[in-house]
Amino acid sequence: MQVVGFVGSPRKGGNTQLLVERVLSGASSKGAQTSIYFLNELNIRGCQACNYCKEHGECRQQDDMVQLYKAIKEAKGLVIGSPIYMDYLSAQTKLFLDRLFAFLGPDLRPTLYSGKRAVLVYSQGGGNNPEVMDSLAKFLRGVLGIEVRGVVGGNGFNELGAVKNRDDLLNKAFSLGQELVSE
Repeated sequence: MQVVGFVGSPRKGGNTQLLVERVLSGASSKGAQTSIYFLNELNIRGCQACNYCKEHGECRQQDDMVQLYKAIKEAKGLVIGSPIYMDYLSAQTKLFLDRLFAFLGPDLRPTLYSGKRAVLVYSQGGGNNPEVMDSLAKFLRGVLGIEVRGVVGGNGFNELGAVKNRDDLLNKAFSLGQELVSE
């Protein structure tokens, strides 16, 4: 089984990345092959609303999203991580999610095979708005037909690597990774 992680934080070694990696470690412990992508390092343009994907089954843009489409198609499990900035997902994550429009057919039904699963990860400095991830889970379930197995994250993580001091979150992330690949 393939499980692929997407880190929507611009901070290398940050809390979002650490939690995504921990979920992937849990999946790997159950035999999954894992890979990780750092959205901030990729050249991903915004959706152009041209509907080319509705007529041709793929996006017209030939940017780094092409490799992410392939990874998503091949994976059974997805780990999507984003810091919460300004009470919403990071710009990198939002850009990535907008481009998932290509996985909707002309009738706006999902074209991904059923059975895909996801774990959502977030980190937040100040504030407390985990509802952002509830909204993302609703989108993944309702629009793309992806089963969301769980959400892990927390707030108070302004300091780089602060999540390393939160065994509860690290353990939950690992367990969710294991659950992601369990039948």
